[in-house]
Amino acid sequence: MRKRLLLFVTAIALISSCSKLSKKMEVVRDCSGVYLKKGTTEYKVCNESKLDGIATGDKIKVDYDVLSECFGLIEPPVCAEYHNFESLIEVVRVI
Repeated sequence: MRKRLLLFVTAIALISSCSKLSKKMEVVRDCSGVYLKKGTTEYKVCNESKLDGIATGDKIKVDYDVLSECFGLIEPPVCAEYHNFESLIEVVRVI
C-alpha cells in the first residue's frame, strides 16, 4: 500500500512539474509563418492553425510548450524572407 501511495505521489509531482507556460503575446504574421512576440523576443508557432482568425498585431494570452522541433506536416514558407526567432513553440490554448 505504501509503495502505491509513493508511486502515485511521484506521478502527480512529475505531471504537475510539466506545466505549460502562459504569457500575453502579440501575433506577428508574414510570408514565412506565424510568430508570437513578447517584448523583442519572437517565437515561431508550429501549430499555426490554432491562431486562425487572429490578425497581426492582436495581443492574446496563450498557454504554450517550447519545442526543439516542429512535428507533423509543415508547409515550406512561400517566400525567401528569413524571420529570426528565439525558439519553436506549440500553442496549447488561447485564453
